Amino acid sequence: EARERREAEALIAPATAKVEALEAALASVEEAAKAVTSLSTKEEVLAFDTPIAISAEVERLSAAVTKAAAESKEVISAQQGQLPKVVKGPMMEAKRELMKLSAKSEQFRKKSKGVVDAVKAKGKQIVDARAPELSDAMRAEMRQKGLTVDSLFMELVAPGDEKISHEAFARRAEGLVGAACKAEHIALVAQHIEAGGIGRRKFQAFLQKYYKVVKSIALTNDIVISNAKSIRKLEEGELVELLEGPKTNEKLGLTRIRGKSLADGAEGWISLQGNQGTPFLEEIDKPFYVCTAESKLTTGFDQQAEADLVRALKPDEVLEFVEGPRKRVYEPALRVKGKATSDGAIGWFTARDKTGAVFAEADNKYYKCTASVAMTDDQDIKTCKVVKKLAVDEIFIVEEGPTEDSGLQRVRGKCIADGQAGWVTIKGNAGTVYAEESSKHYCVLQPMPLTKMMPSAKPGETVRQLERGEAIQALENPRKETAPAETRVKVRAAADGVTGWVSLTKEVRRWTPQYKCKSKAPLHPALAVEGGDATREIASGETVECLEGPVEDGKVLRMKARAQKDGVVGWVTIRDGEGARLFDNVEGPRA
Repeated sequence: EARERREAEALIAPATAKVEALEAALASVEEAAKAVTSLSTKEEVLAFDTPIAISAEVERLSAAVTKAAAESKEVISAQQGQLPKVVKGPMMEAKRELMKLSAKSEQFRKKSKGVVDAVKAKGKQIVDARAPELSDAMRAEMRQKGLTVDSLFMELVAPGDEKISHEAFARRAEGLVGAACKAEHIALVAQHIEAGGIGRRKFQAFLQKYYKVVKSIALTNDIVISNAKSIRKLEEGELVELLEGPKTNEKLGLTRIRGKSLADGAEGWISLQGNQGTPFLEEIDKPFYVCTAESKLTTGFDQQAEADLVRALKPDEVLEFVEGPRKRVYEPALRVKGKATSDGAIGWFTARDKTGAVFAEADNKYYKCTASVAMTDDQDIKTCKVVKKLAVDEIFIVEEGPTEDSGLQRVRGKCIADGQAGWVTIKGNAGTVYAEESSKHYCVLQPMPLTKMMPSAKPGETVRQLERGEAIQALENPRKETAPAETRVKVRAAADGVTGWVSLTKEVRRWTPQYKCKSKAPLHPALAVEGGDATREIASGETVECLEGPVEDGKVLRMKARAQKDGVVGWVTIRDGEGARLFDNVEGPRA
């Protein structure tokens, strides 16, 4: 038994040495992290000078722990393989001891990771406190100098670069806040915005903060509630852009911001939540939209006619939110079933559309014969000659008159059927009515289709095009056609920067930077596909984050993206030259 015990101890010894080394490595991690993990209050955390240096050292030492844990497991597994199959004695005890060492090894690895997470949590606490301060300072500079986010970005980015370096960001921030914010705190914020440099979209998200009203709240003219007067009520669902703050009154337990309503541009101070914790505003990402089909970008909120068109938006275009959303309520459109007087074509036409644009109007110049009557070449009934006989129900349009002579009412008219013109008695001297105004005739004011079906949304086939100046007889009374209200937003097209208004329909929905691969696609180092080898292949089902674009490269739609799987950055094709889709945008929240 003594020999067996010595053999068992010899089997355990290498594993014990590895786990003891692992424990020592863990102690080094804990010792390096103590400067940060020992900080208990927010004030202590924000007073700490070197969170990045400590974090880097802790992560370096923790990597050594992870490596040592893997090595110890390998040794333990090898030693376990040498144990004989026994149920008692020293070898059984050795088996139990190796299992304990394996559990310790995993415990030490997890504890090391926990220390790293604790250090990162302190760093996040710093970022959560300093990022709003730096963002507020940069927004104040923008207001003072009249800068936009884009113009500030261009000031900070080096010529030829696509990203602001962390050093350039830090220099600007230090110039604005001075010693109030420690250098490593600013660097920590820069890393948090975007690792490896700050791109335009991430910089925009850092400076432009948005809130959604979740409970109606007063917009006031002063940060101090006791001095403030209400400007107006912000209604649930409104969007607010942050202008200044947040600022907290510790005594009252209120955090307030100065913001601008994107519904009407009203500016003022708003409480984020009540002193009992009732939330009024909820921070949201800046809305972006994407076109799923061709859509109209128009000059104004109410303007939707062809003359108001800025340009057509293409499928997959990304739109940056600027203003809104606003509800556009429409008047009922008027649709009429009619018969064209020139050729008898029958169908439905629009007298007035939902925007109020008039395409055809009832015209009192159209007369309908109620009795057979002569059309003459002269107004004077005594000297005139008959041009033709007008039959009952024949239509003519008045060009002159009516005039009255010796009890007769006469007009000069032109027949719709054959274009002949002359004078017609519409009322005799004994009171007999020969022709009367037609309430059933419309004059076409704008070219439009005459369609087979009544609904504007599903009008069926076009019978023919109605031209300006045509006469058309109503066969039925006009029908009102209601249209649902639309949500309209003002946007800026990412492709060329033009602004205008769009309606949020199934053709325009919320966009996110995430795209899912439909079919395997190469990731290239540059926008141009020609002459470039792929960095790697994106597999079907993989998700990537759009960093730049989408942009057109000939007939191909491309974007610069970061693979979620391994962080590799490059250019991918969203839609190829044949129209086949390789990536689909992951749909964002409903507007």
